[in-house]
Amino acid sequence: MPRSSTPLTSRRTRLDIWLSFAAVLAVAVELIAATPSVATGSTGTRAADGSDGWYTPDQAAHGHITFNSFCAECHRPDLRGALGPALVGDAFLQTWANRPLGDLFTFEHTKMPANNPGSVPEDKLWTITAYILQKNGFPSGSTPLGAQAEGRVLLAPSGSQAASNTVAPSR
Repeated sequence: MPRSSTPLTSRRTRLDIWLSFAAVLAVAVELIAATPSVATGSTGTRAADGSDGWYTPDQAAHGHITFNSFCAECHRPDLRGALGPALVGDAFLQTWANRPLGDLFTFEHTKMPANNPGSVPEDKLWTITAYILQKNGFPSGSTPLGAQAEGRVLLAPSGSQAASNTVAPSR
């Protein structure tokens, strides 16, 4: 006669299934939110320099998962900050806007995580950075974020407090 599972094993299995489903659903929601609307013909906001966005939606979705593994403990899953500062919103944009992307990436690579700086592989840092940019309103495109973008200046997306506080250069 087959041995029946204990109530604890059954609950654990259901919890594992539910957590797996929730993770897949979260990634799907992120992908849908990052994908331009086909029905309306919208192409999303373009970067000020006319380029094709900063990262791919798939890269940002992977960055979300990687962020949760390496960063969420200090910066919270919603990026609003805890032990570490907020990585989303005006405080983040006021720190990093009008600076080259390379400054942000170098900071992440040399200072993060605080308990083991430099331990996150470079390819994972690019996905994390893509996710952070996505959550701060930077547009997606068809080219993955990587070293080729280090010189691009992070211009705060229109509508953010940081963008409205930016003084236009005089001529």
